[in-house]
Amino acid sequence: MELQLKQMLMSATEIRAEVHQMIDEVDDNLLEAIHAMLGTYKKRQEEDPIVGYEIDGTPITVSTLEQQADEAVAQVERGEYITLEELAKESEEWLTRTK
Repeated sequence: MELQLKQMLMSATEIRAEVHQMIDEVDDNLLEAIHAMLGTYKKRQEEDPIVGYEIDGTPITVSTLEQQADEAVAQVERGEYITLEELAKESEEWLTRTK
């Protein structure tokens, strides 16, 4: 728990400096594992980059965004939408409920 709190309070620059120091101190086997993990992560980012984040911090990749856009288009094609006038009426109802 203490380590998590410390990491939350550290800036990205501080984290990078600490990671660099840790890497300088690890044995060759762990260094190779870290290298492989970073290579896999970088390759994945290049193939399907992160283009945004959900409100909870979950990354949104290009492929996820494309799927969401395709589904939104399909919903419209199926007639699953409301008009601007319907939205205005609904929003008025929301406002009257909160007064």
